[in-house]
Amino acid sequence: MASVDLGARASVKWATAPAEGPYALAVTRPDGVLLDPAPVPTGTGAGTVAAFTPAMPGRYLLSWSGNGVAAYTDILDVWPADPQFLIPMDEIRNGLKLAPNADPATMDDLRLYNAAATPVIEDITGPMLAATKTFVSSGGGSTVILPHLPSQILGITLDGAPVLDYVPDLASGLIYGGSRSAVRPFGVGELVITYRIGSAVIPPNIRLAARELVRFWWQGGMQGSGGGNVRGNRPEADVFTPSGFAVPRRVMELCAPHEQIGGFA
Repeated sequence: MASVDLGARASVKWATAPAEGPYALAVTRPDGVLLDPAPVPTGTGAGTVAAFTPAMPGRYLLSWSGNGVAAYTDILDVWPADPQFLIPMDEIRNGLKLAPNADPATMDDLRLYNAAATPVIEDITGPMLAATKTFVSSGGGSTVILPHLPSQILGITLDGAPVLDYVPDLASGLIYGGSRSAVRPFGVGELVITYRIGSAVIPPNIRLAARELVRFWWQGGMQGSGGGNVRGNRPEADVFTPSGFAVPRRVMELCAPHEQIGGFA
């Protein structure tokens, strides 16, 4: 088991366990704290397993021992409550023409591909998934540049007090102090800007782009012969995102209506 959903019961296995125990498993949570009580292993030899329910997302360190001697280390990744998928897993399955009863292990692998596609697509388009962000800056200037292109400014405070006089330019990610007729500096102090990014609706072209990217990765890495896609074999088919990810030209073309200027994430 490589990964599990948050709150789901995880069953982990020591496939190379010695024929006889006793066995023990120490689980270190993502915050560095040992799971207490520790899971109790059952079975013997290659059938040695243990189960527990992760209470937080992140990477868990699994330290197996037999007869008091440390012998095997593994990890378990626990998905966050929101894995940041751009498209549903059914769309991934349909794009690969997999049967509705596709192997669960295959679908589990494809979840990783789906999650990995999100930052690559958003490197081209800017934020697509809706989220609330907070940006802290120093006041005193007349302009603030947000690290993302916002869809909405929820509020601004200066040392905890609401700031009411400002003009947002959502298209450029800039916020000006004062008014449209009279720009003036923000007050001196800690300026906190709360804003929304992304959209509640993922446009159809972006959904297709994500599906195409996953299909390209999957067929190259899992189904291709000779080690999968190799950059340079078909240079006319590859283009690069602002951060340097290599993607099929078709993905870039699908993202074109929402392509964002460089400099924003």
